[in-house]
Amino acid sequence: MAAILWRWLAVLACITLLGACTTMTPNECKVANWADVGLRDGLAGEPLSVLNDRIRDCAEAKVGVDTPRYLQGRDQGLVSYCRIENAVRLGLDGKSYRGVCPVMVDPEFRRRVQVGREVHDARGELRNLDGRRTTLETRLRDAKTDEDRRRIRDELGDLDRDMRRARDRLRDAERHLDRMR
Repeated sequence: MAAILWRWLAVLACITLLGACTTMTPNECKVANWADVGLRDGLAGEPLSVLNDRIRDCAEAKVGVDTPRYLQGRDQGLVSYCRIENAVRLGLDGKSYRGVCPVMVDPEFRRRVQVGREVHDARGELRNLDGRRTTLETRLRDAKTDEDRRRIRDELGDLDRDMRRARDRLRDAERHLDRMR
């Protein structure tokens, strides 16, 4: 169990580090271990088009890319990335899936990412509405006229209805997620 946890932490660390940039500097091209670069791209679920970017960047530095070693590493990384149990987390984190998993895994992976994404989006909508509520309540406290207070109360009433609908959407999305697990 502990070994699995450490492996996942290592995978997440690689994804986090790689997520910041997808291009390479001339110096990085010169010292690259192409199997490791491919592995990191695979673990991050990067599309194969990233290889084209790397080839372009390294060509500018007059350095060739070891494409077979890159692809070998990427394929290894995709084995970990494309595990079905990772799909929901990807959606819950608000990340996009770029269609990189094998054909036999892709439809279910997409479905699970989408379910996670629906929960993520519903939570975000509710947070935004809650922030709007806080703003309106502050404006209500600071309102100078009865007309302003009436208008803000009307907005708060509309917002209450929107928040009920958003809570319903979140509850439905979370139920859908729970049924999947």
